[in-house]
Amino acid sequence: MTATSPEEACQTVIYSGGGFSNVFAMPSYQSSAVATYFSSHKPTFSATQYNNSQTVRGFPDVSANGANYVVAVDGTLSLVYGTSASAPTFGSIITLINEQRVSAGKSAVGFINPTIYANPSAFNDITTGGNQGCGTAGFTAVAGWDPVTGLGTPNYTKLLSVFSALP
Repeated sequence: MTATSPEEACQTVIYSGGGFSNVFAMPSYQSSAVATYFSSHKPTFSATQYNNSQTVRGFPDVSANGANYVVAVDGTLSLVYGTSASAPTFGSIITLINEQRVSAGKSAVGFINPTIYANPSAFNDITTGGNQGCGTAGFTAVAGWDPVTGLGTPNYTKLLSVFSALP
């Protein structure tokens, strides 16, 4: 694997959480993406394995690398994995976008979900890998939003363009 290899859902050390909520209703900004997923890639699992009602929130919204982050703890380098690495990475990209907006005299972006779902092309779509678990093969990453990688990983240049165009 090289830096230019296509991205894929992590399946070597950790697996993505991903799936469908048993608590939260589907937000309107997500309804088209989730409906497209179910119409083209409906999982074969039953309602005993996941909430297949097609009326609840799907997750994740987005992805970022979650494996092999090098950290130093007490002078020793080690690797860490998971959302504790990927969430701050995604957050830092939004921070860079906010920095550009503020320097242009605009406010910070605020709640980003309606905007990102309206602009899925601002993400690198991940179409390989899955999130095995609970005695199943799990969900599979597919073209478009999926319950493994969401909309995909952020493309900074494209996201900056999207958010810079907003008032």
